[in-house]
Amino acid sequence: MSWQNHWRIQIGTLVFLWLGCVGLSGAQTPDWQWRNLTPTSGTQPDARRNGAAIYDSQGKRVIIFGGGGNTGDLNDTWAFDPATSTWTKLATTGTPPSTRHGFDAVYDATGHQLVIYNGQGAGLFNDTWTLNLTTLQWRDVSPANDALRPKRRYGSAGVFDPVSRSLVSFAGFTSEAGRFQDTQSFGLANNSWTDWTPAGTKPQVRCLLTGAYDKTNRRFIIYGGQRSGPLGDLWSFDLATRTWENLSNATTPSARYFTTSFVDAAGNFIFFGGQTNSGNSAELWAYNLSARAWNQLNASNGPSARNGAVSAYDEASNRWFVFGGTGNGNLNDIWELARQRQPVEVATVSAASYARERIAPESIVALFGANLASGAQAAATNPLPTTLQNVSVRVKDSAGMERTASLFYVSPGQINFLVPAGTANGTATINVYDGATLIGTGTQTIAALAPGIFTANGDGRGAPGAILFRVFEDFSHTTEVLLEFDTASNRWVSKLIDLGKEKEEVYLVLYGTGWRFNSGLNTATATIGGVTTPVSYAGAQGGLFGLDQINMLIPRALISRGEVEVALTIGGIALNPVRIRVK
Repeated sequence: MSWQNHWRIQIGTLVFLWLGCVGLSGAQTPDWQWRNLTPTSGTQPDARRNGAAIYDSQGKRVIIFGGGGNTGDLNDTWAFDPATSTWTKLATTGTPPSTRHGFDAVYDATGHQLVIYNGQGAGLFNDTWTLNLTTLQWRDVSPANDALRPKRRYGSAGVFDPVSRSLVSFAGFTSEAGRFQDTQSFGLANNSWTDWTPAGTKPQVRCLLTGAYDKTNRRFIIYGGQRSGPLGDLWSFDLATRTWENLSNATTPSARYFTTSFVDAAGNFIFFGGQTNSGNSAELWAYNLSARAWNQLNASNGPSARNGAVSAYDEASNRWFVFGGTGNGNLNDIWELARQRQPVEVATVSAASYARERIAPESIVALFGANLASGAQAAATNPLPTTLQNVSVRVKDSAGMERTASLFYVSPGQINFLVPAGTANGTATINVYDGATLIGTGTQTIAALAPGIFTANGDGRGAPGAILFRVFEDFSHTTEVLLEFDTASNRWVSKLIDLGKEKEEVYLVLYGTGWRFNSGLNTATATIGGVTTPVSYAGAQGGLFGLDQINMLIPRALISRGEVEVALTIGGIALNPVRIRVK
């Protein structure tokens, strides 16, 4: 009896068991570098201090509004495109907020809008406004009854809480009641205020402070400010429990007010500048929210000493934009603070066999290095993504063509990706990027064939990633699982394979990568337990990206042999040997 063997078996997401997706831990130790983005020509905003800025993640731009200018308070709106370093004055519609400085501003991604609250201009304000960043229309969304708003003030700090979709504001100053220590929430779902001030421990009254949102822990972080002199304490407000915690420790930066801040992707609260008892500062400090320790950052060639600058954080690329402020007069320069580091060396191997000699186009490979990502993430879309955890991989081949790879998995120590189709043979450069920053680089040989078999334990040996295909005398057939878990060795092993009755045929279906471009079955050889057996199919599996398949008959001469080695060659290249067990 003969069975024609060009069938392909769908194996679903089990392939990820064989990809070796081990998320290695590793602390990010970023260096930071300033870059001056101030245009040398074109229209630009007037110099100013104590305005406000947000980052519009949909429009990929910085939005600034208002502030104190050289001829008085302002209420203009500008957009800065970091990709081209150009400013555009936005032609907003509707009545804008009154000219002002010292107000809160946050970005509501759901509504794609800028939200501002309070400030000082012709007087002190307690109004709330939104600017639709699609239509550029201003709306006054303040409660009509003044008694339903917090007291008028300026010099508070505010963040956006995406869970409650609210602007959360703390403290500030008013001529009516001096300085505050209240915590207020403006819900955008119903445009109403709720007093979130807890009864217990809270920061002392203050104004002119800075605040930032800690996304990882859903906290509002506040620092410094003024109360009859500058302050230097650090607090967190838990937006879920609505409780304050003092994070201050014995070693702190000089007390200051009118500084600006953000929380980076690694969980550091970072501030720049401010007014101290010694004058304006150009210092950059980071407080690690996990280690609870301050560290002064030595980023070179940065902005001049100043206070009253405004800033906006681009979470996707982990970069921070700082604009304006006042030093020796008001300023209108714009700067980028981004993580910089020397790219680490990376090594690329077959994700199946871990062989280092070569990789093939459209094959699945594993790349190893240090601090490649801030966390672990597996692909969950079809087609595969080209970015995970803000990380991408680009392959530049021997012909000089660079292509972006599709990703299976990203972690701090390992990336699994698909070698792009069309990658030319020869030496290729493989680069890893975090956003636009090169963080890893290495070279690897590209060849038409780089065959390797996936193994159940993800180490390139032992029990294979495989199934059995059993064909009965009447040509009916079944698919069987090959693997079982051995608790004694804590490893996956091959089940004992029963070859059945004399006229049954049992085929071993192995999965791997790197052989789909073989020149034909005549280049494929196989032995099982030293017994030669024909290969009936060797090509793409057809259902999963980069996965290849090879089918072979298990000879009945192996009955009662127990554990035997499966040895294959394709195109003269030996594959990693694997082992099965025959009853």
